[in-house]
Amino acid sequence: MSSLPPPASPPPPGPSQGAPAPKGGTLVKSAWTALRADKELLGLPILGGIVSLVAVAPVLILLALVPSDAQFWNYVIFVLAAFIVAVISTFFAVALAAGAHDRMGGGQPTFKSCCAVAWSHKRGVIGWALLSTTVGLVLNLIEDKMKGAGGAIVRLIGDMAWAVASFFAIPIIAANDVGPIEALKLSTSTFKSRWGSAVRVQLRLGIYGIGLFVLAIVGFFVVALAWNASHMLGIALGIVVIVGLMIGVLLLSAVGAYARVALYRYASGLVTPGFTSVTMDTAITPKVDTKR
Repeated sequence: MSSLPPPASPPPPGPSQGAPAPKGGTLVKSAWTALRADKELLGLPILGGIVSLVAVAPVLILLALVPSDAQFWNYVIFVLAAFIVAVISTFFAVALAAGAHDRMGGGQPTFKSCCAVAWSHKRGVIGWALLSTTVGLVLNLIEDKMKGAGGAIVRLIGDMAWAVASFFAIPIIAANDVGPIEALKLSTSTFKSRWGSAVRVQLRLGIYGIGLFVLAIVGFFVVALAWNASHMLGIALGIVVIVGLMIGVLLLSAVGAYARVALYRYASGLVTPGFTSVTMDTAITPKVDTKR
């Protein structure tokens, strides 16, 4: 799978130029349709979640064995667990993005080929996991030091800034053998220059996430009622709710990743089958030079 060039100049205005920007739901639904066409790739985020749980289990056991007053070692183990999860989740996210790139480029991606691309870009995978873990830890420290509403506000602003800056990082790492800093720079410049409307996708995914959270609350309420009637029924329903919640979160993440790949490919001037030209053209909001 060849590397992709940095995002090219915006395409010339077409028939759809100036048309109303599509709702975020339009792009998300298009991404889900395209992803569903290659069911083998759906196993990547699911396997990533399973591997993360298995890999972090020994670390959590070690954390339980360390005395609670050994704060330094507790912190070290916590950081180690966070980094392990970040590496695994980044690896499978890059693999999924690589499959999306390959499929949109006319290829026939397989589970094995996607993982092979992610492994060949392990420098970017490990580097990005280290960078994202570091950013998360720094934000946690700032929030803990400031405490109260001030800390929460700073954390919120930091999370939002990081989400914007890193929006296209995974598709970039999947398509180019670059390190984390270069990926972050490319992601930031792409978002700033012409991807203001990509926020709609993120907001729509956030709405779906809230819906999933509400369903989870309802599910656990039902589990509580079933537990009162029968412990065995409560356990069975609890397993169903937990598994369903995990699958829902992972699939929602996969759809978002696929949409980002499509948007990045379009910005790079590459074909994006499964997305109509009207949908993609109006999804772009080129940065307007107001200084003229």
